[in-house]
Formats: sequence, structure tokens, C-alpha cells
Amino acid sequence: MSSSVPSPALAANLVAREAPGAPVFTPSRPSSKWRARWDAFRRPIQGEKNDLLKRRWESLPPELKLPNQISGRHLTHCGFTLGASYCSFHCTHCYLPKNANEVPIPSLAQMKEQIDANRRFQGPGGGLQITGGDVADAYWRSGRQDELVEIIQHATRAGLVPMLMTHGQTLIEHPEFLERLMIEGGLKQVAVHIDMTQAGRAGFPIGRVKSEADLHPLRESFTQLALMMREKTGQTLEFAHNATVTERNIDHIPEIVRWMLEKPERSHVWRMLSFQPEADTGRTLFSKNPVTPERVWQKLCEGAGHPLEKDATVFGHPDCNSWAPLLISRSTGRSHPLVPRDDSGFRGVLHDFLARVGGLSLVTDEHRTAPWRLLGVLAQNPGLALRVGWHALRLIATGAIPRPFVRDLWRGEVHVLNVGMHNFMDAAMVARADADPVIKARLDACVFKGAVRNEATGEFEEVPMCSMNQQRWGEVYARRLEDPKLRAEPQVRTARERAAESLKN
Repeated sequence: MSSSVPSPALAANLVAREAPGAPVFTPSRPSSKWRARWDAFRRPIQGEKNDLLKRRWESLPPELKLPNQISGRHLTHCGFTLGASYCSFHCTHCYLPKNANEVPIPSLAQMKEQIDANRRFQGPGGGLQITGGDVADAYWRSGRQDELVEIIQHATRAGLVPMLMTHGQTLIEHPEFLERLMIEGGLKQVAVHIDMTQAGRAGFPIGRVKSEADLHPLRESFTQLALMMREKTGQTLEFAHNATVTERNIDHIPEIVRWMLEKPERSHVWRMLSFQPEADTGRTLFSKNPVTPERVWQKLCEGAGHPLEKDATVFGHPDCNSWAPLLISRSTGRSHPLVPRDDSGFRGVLHDFLARVGGLSLVTDEHRTAPWRLLGVLAQNPGLALRVGWHALRLIATGAIPRPFVRDLWRGEVHVLNVGMHNFMDAAMVARADADPVIKARLDACVFKGAVRNEATGEFEEVPMCSMNQQRWGEVYARRLEDPKLRAEPQVRTARERAAESLKN
């Protein structure tokens, strides 16, 4: 299949935009990095985080206060922003309202308010998805690139870990924009959505994409883009791969996983592989034969070549999220599940770890302090450290962890790829939450919530994304459409506006 997507080699020849006087997110000097690592070893878990986790644990429904529960132990939730709603694509499975492209971009002050509110709810080290429609697309096309740089920078300096959510077309065509977001904003994580539901991708018209394999050249272009940016900037950049699963591509899911595992270089860039079974919400064209989460997980395991442990940990509600980490050897290319199946001893250690030191954050940060935090926790809990060591030796001796992986771990030649599934709810399901205790429990335990202002009280509250998709996006959009100050700012011109301008001329 031919493609008009520019290769990274060609993209590298594009002239990078200069921004004289723009604030630059300057990486720390070696001395400050080692100081940060030493501080992480001495104080691996911050008091503020522990307090927030305790409140989060107390808020969970009683039936979800499980020994393998992650929410309230390791994280409160992942946050998100209500950013620019515009997107140049017209995908078959879009969860936004139909008028999204007509809604003006929120002001920079409003975005910073949202970020600060998310920081209060999540504490230090919380993950924050910079999303809305496709914000990279919107800020580039409206000529407001500086604002997105400042949004990323503000989130980073607030102590959050921003992840830019995008279809990526703007970044692949304008890599200098990604470079600015990294160097000036401190961006280290980008989630790229790639699947057969997308309409509008240059070089990959939806009618000609017959399988997910047809999109592998596109995935490879992003892989090379990330490697190029790492080399050019000297900074960390990690991608997450998102894909919606429908009746049209369910049988191709194993092919995506196999492609990801084929070369260690790929999974060293794409650190997360997330599949989302379709939900009947927004402007989605729902399948006649909808896929089920059980079938999606089966296909995921088929591609991984391993029967992955689905419920070793619970992220909020088990009906919403399922994740399994894979160890990847960069020397051999082999993969192996990090969590052994049906091992009660391992589960006991994991449960004890979560109960005692669950507030440990292993999110990648500027100073790469995660290993030092882990060492600090084990040093402060020698009994737990001995149990972890004993079970590790047992798993090695029994072959549950292949010995070549031990050697590669010692050499630092192993990384982790998180593969999993996030199951959004249909709008009709969310609407009947008050009458359905399971749906209400899913919303109460949600680990994907953003800070949204309650117009009645003026205060920010945490709102699950499924509630946003069901109703709240429409309310937010209505207010923005009525705001003359927002409409006066530069916006992306819609097709209707371009047509009207053409008629005038």
C-alpha cells in the first residue's frame, strides 16, 4: 500500500521553527539529577501522595477494596484535560459530540486552571492526559502552537506527567512541533491512536485499509520518529499505542501485538499497547455484532503468545480495565509475562507490597528516579525485600522466569511493555447508573477522571470519562460556544466557514 506519510528521514530535513525568547524546559544538570535520585531513595513516598491515596481508598465501594486493588494503593487515578475539541479526522468510532469541530479552543488560563485542579486531586507524579479532540491538530491548525507548549510545560512544572493524546498526523508531518513540545515543554509521553476506524489519515484512506497490517508502515514511521527525536534532543520520549476494537478489526488484534513484539526496538518506543472495545457513545457507528471485552482479551493473548494473567491486579473496577506487563529482552527479542499465572506465593507478596508501600510512583520522570524509589522502599522494608528476593529465586529455579531473562536483567537489557484493555461504557449504560449498582460502582471506582468545574458551585470535581462521553462534553461545549471571548481568539476554520469565505470571494 502506498503512503504519502513523510518518512522520518525526510521529516528531519524540514526546517525547525525557531522561537526566540520562548521559555525552554531545560534538563537538569548531572549533579541535580543525582541529588534527586538520592532524595528519591531516602524519601521514596511523599506524604501528600499517601494522604490522597488514603482518601481515595476510603472512597472506593466496599466490594472493590481488594488486596490486589491498585486505585487507592498505587495511584488515585489518571487525569485528563478538557482541551481543544477539534479533530481533522472523521473516524467511525468517535466518542465526542457531533458539534466538536465548531467549539472554540479554551483559553490558556482555563487550561492552566484545569491542570492545577488535576494536580490537587492526584498529587505529585500523577499522569495527566492532554486531550479533548486532537489537541496537537487543533493548536497547529489554529496557529496557537505556543499555547500547547506552555500547557505541557505548566503540567510538567506542576509535578504531573503529561501525556499528549493524538492521532499523530500533525506530529509526523511537522516533527519540529514535537521537538518544541519536548525541549520547551518537557513532554516525554505521547499516546498515538492508530486503527482501521480512522478516516482522514493522509495516505491511508479508510476504504483502502483492509487489515491492521496495512497500517504497519504508519506504525513504523512513528517508531522511527521517536528514535529520531530521542537522538536529536537527547531526551526521553515514550509512545503509547491506542486502538479501538470493532467487529471489523477484532480478528486483526493479534497481528498488532505480533508486530509490536517482532523487534525489541519497537516495544522500547511503544511502552504501552492499549485496546478499547467499542462503546456506543458520541458519534460512533456501532457494530451490528459488537465485540466483547472477553474476546478482545483472548485475541490480545493470542498475539502475545502467552496466556496472560488478567486479574493479577485490579485498576478501579475489573469490568473497566485489564492489564498485563510483558518483559522484553532487547538482546534476544523474547517476551515473557512478568506476572506468573496461578502463583499464590507471588500474589501474596504483591498484595503485601501494595498494602505497605502502594504509594510508590514508578512513572518516568525527568531524573529517572523510579529505580531509586524502588530501592528506597525495599531498604526501608527489609522483611518485604527478603520475601521479594526469595520468590524471585524460586521463580528462577522453577523456570517460571527463564534464566536468559535473568542475565539480561542484570545487564540492563530488559524493558517492560504493558499490554491491556480499557473498556468504556455505552452512553445508555451511564444514564442508568442511579438504578444499576454495578454501573454506579464502575463510575465511583473510575481510574480515568478529569477535573471539571461544576457550574452550580464553581468548584472543580472529578468526573469519569464515561460521564463526559455520555453528557458532560455537551454541557462544556455549550458554554464555550456562548463565550464571545473564546470565539474572538484564533480558531481552526471549519469546512463550513471555508466554504462561506469562498463564496464571499
